[in-house]
Amino acid sequence: MGKFNIDRFKIGRFRLIALMSLTSLYTSVNYASSRHELYSQVIEHPQRSVQDKIKDKTRKPELILPFTQITQNNKVLELGAGGGHTTELLARLVGNKGKVYAQGVSATRVKNGRLPNVIALRKHLLYELEEVLAENAVKKGSLDAAVIFFALHDFYLNSRIDQQAVLNTIYQFLKPDGSLIILDNAADADAGLSVNRSLHRIGENFVISELKKAGFTVDSTSQALQNLKDDHTQRWQVFNGEHDRFAIRFVKK
Repeated sequence: MGKFNIDRFKIGRFRLIALMSLTSLYTSVNYASSRHELYSQVIEHPQRSVQDKIKDKTRKPELILPFTQITQNNKVLELGAGGGHTTELLARLVGNKGKVYAQGVSATRVKNGRLPNVIALRKHLLYELEEVLAENAVKKGSLDAAVIFFALHDFYLNSRIDQQAVLNTIYQFLKPDGSLIILDNAADADAGLSVNRSLHRIGENFVISELKKAGFTVDSTSQALQNLKDDHTQRWQVFNGEHDRFAIRFVKK
């Protein structure tokens, strides 16, 4: 092959690599843009209540939803759903082909079938979680994600709960690379459970240790709900929803 042909081959190869790189970049940008639009549509959905949108100011779903990496068509388990602020966001996020299996969700939130893709799990004790999921035809290894928002610390206040057994059950029902997202009220990182009963706060490092025992790996953390002015010496309610909170995304490996 002559020098001219070699140079032309190198130029052609360079152009091909450049074109592939630009195509990949465009695809990534387009994907990120579509994800951003999806989250915006969920948060601004016209059927969300005024009260929920007020709560958004402290819960910051515009930051937390992208952090979860939950998306359309996902099947998600929510433990400690409570009033259902997160339940509704997740329901609108996963869409008609997705499912949210919500434990402890308010009946008002799902009355009259207003969130048809939410399966309100029957009232049960957490040690019955495996049985209840099976009742709803949820198979082990089938869930894309699970979330526990501001409820894990409560698990450790109940001496009747085998917390490791609950975490093991969640692990078993997640797909490989499925995620478990924890948000909770921050104590000092190494405080463990020392102020849990008095302040309803839990140490971040203790949570990481417990989840690792169940087989999870830390995938990412977020400071979206951090408040450096909170010194962890008062009950979280004092801060009107703006207390220091940690966010950790674990994955099943």
